[in-house]
Amino acid sequence: MGYEKLALFLLCALLCRLAFSSSSNYLCPKDQALALLQFKQMFTINPDASRCLNSYPTTLSWNRSRDCCSWEGVNCGETTGQVIELNISCSQLQGKFHSNSSLFKLSNLKRLDLSGNNFSGSHISPKFSEFSSLTHLDLSSSSFSGQIPSEISHLSKLYVLRIPSDRPNVLTLGSHNFELLLKNLTQLRELELDSVNISSTIPLNFSSYLTTLQLPNTQLHGTLPERASHLSNLEVLDLSNNSQLNVRFPMSKWNSSTSLTKLYLYNVNFTGNIHESFSYLTSLDELDMDSCNLSGPIPKPIWNLTRIEVLYLSNNQLEGPISQFFRFGNLKILWLRNNSFNGRLECLNGTQLRYLDFSSNSLTGPIPSNVFSLSSLLRLDLSNNHFSGKIEEFKSRTLEYVALSQNQLQGLIPKSLLNQKNLQFLYLSQNNLSGHIASTICNLKTKVLNLGSNNLQGTIPECLGKMNSTAVLDLSNNNLSGTIQA
Repeated sequence: MGYEKLALFLLCALLCRLAFSSSSNYLCPKDQALALLQFKQMFTINPDASRCLNSYPTTLSWNRSRDCCSWEGVNCGETTGQVIELNISCSQLQGKFHSNSSLFKLSNLKRLDLSGNNFSGSHISPKFSEFSSLTHLDLSSSSFSGQIPSEISHLSKLYVLRIPSDRPNVLTLGSHNFELLLKNLTQLRELELDSVNISSTIPLNFSSYLTTLQLPNTQLHGTLPERASHLSNLEVLDLSNNSQLNVRFPMSKWNSSTSLTKLYLYNVNFTGNIHESFSYLTSLDELDMDSCNLSGPIPKPIWNLTRIEVLYLSNNQLEGPISQFFRFGNLKILWLRNNSFNGRLECLNGTQLRYLDFSSNSLTGPIPSNVFSLSSLLRLDLSNNHFSGKIEEFKSRTLEYVALSQNQLQGLIPKSLLNQKNLQFLYLSQNNLSGHIASTICNLKTKVLNLGSNNLQGTIPECLGKMNSTAVLDLSNNNLSGTIQA
């Protein structure tokens, strides 16, 4: 009898569990299903409405024949059946997002992602503030316009707030509202307001939990509070393209020194020096300080950032020799264009380099052999320098852009350049290149092919006139003969 009772008990437990599971999967309240269907009917499906690499018409699966908790993009609470998450990002939705949308009836939402759709002409409704349980709100790349309502600051449980604008000045956020936003949203982990017109100073009060702070192109002014460098969890800081924002690095060690991985300060008004404290940013893998009024040699603290993968220091007044890049074995992108660097280009360490731009400097001597040996190279721009010597054969087979014009390079055009399947732009003008133009050049699919002002000779290959992809072809100021028949 003991075994029979145990078996009966286990059977009852299993049936109860199945019953509970079944009921929990079909508990979507009818009013919430109706609200979602009404929301669906307000928009058309247009594959061009989503600016996403992978978009999908999520709402097509929404119909009355299935419980709404099983619809794509919809997630319900296990015990209540209430809709608590809605993810319809990149769903090809197009139409007006009305302020009285039925979506606001889903009062238990905790996560809402409307990004990557086309709600052009729609304003962000103050009713978003009625989602009192919301922890994640993403309205990015959905063509909202107008002023971001101050009521958004009522969402005190928010962890993530993303409202970057598609275009500058289409969305605005008053300075008072910006302060309110930072003051009330004390739980924020991620704040992204790219290209929103804020036109404000950066308040002192913001969440100490922040991991991501993205405020590029927002018309910020004043001085960056030192508190920004003392956010111990900060991983990404982007203040780019705020030319009226004064940035001065602290002299003391940053509290975020071990967490910060990405720092973007393109076109801000940098003042003072890069102090030794900067060298403690040991986790930094991306640094953009283009157009930051930097001058003199590359600051020593930068040489200590040995994990760096992406480095932009273009459009400054940096000078002196380029050296010590052998320290950076992980570099993928290195842009130092439009500075005043001189001397020879030292050997570069790391085979991962994909983008290399030293154009518009005063570099001399031969181009180092290991530049031509970079097997993953996609873009190389060394134009407008004083390089001499020959162009060696390229190891990379994935080149897309090569600019070596305005130097004193000699010799033949390397065969490896003429066998590139992905090369779109080739600039070799204003050098001392010689020899014939091989007919294999016609295998290129370049948009721009500029070989002008060299010492090339011989007959112009007839096939050049059949290169349909080439919009610009310049062979002028050489010793070539023949004509090009289109």
